[in-house]
Amino acid sequence: MFCIYDGKLHIAKSNLPYSHAVWFVKEGWMPEDDDKLMDKAARGIIDAKGDIYFYTGYDFKIDSEIDSTFFLYLNDLVRKLKLNINKEIFGGLIRKKPGEKWPPIKKYGKIKKYLK
Repeated sequence: MFCIYDGKLHIAKSNLPYSHAVWFVKEGWMPEDDDKLMDKAARGIIDAKGDIYFYTGYDFKIDSEIDSTFFLYLNDLVRKLKLNINKEIFGGLIRKKPGEKWPPIKKYGKIKKYLK
């Protein structure tokens, strides 16, 4: 998991057994009784294949603001996680039933296309 919060890229430890919301509470970025940060922070995951998925909110949406924020930190994310630049970037997720793969809303293309 990763997120962009307070002007910084944050990367969680690998394979944590909880969600972004729980991570945000544990880090002290969000109180349990006020989850507005979930709708504001750009966040995402790197899947088992090495592809990047980013989104915001409980509905896993994307918009121009989240888009801009994510791509400002892409170089840093790639460098810190030593990602394969031939892998793909996806934005947003379309909710499906539990256990089903959630398809992305948007496919951006290979990581290398967006590096500066």
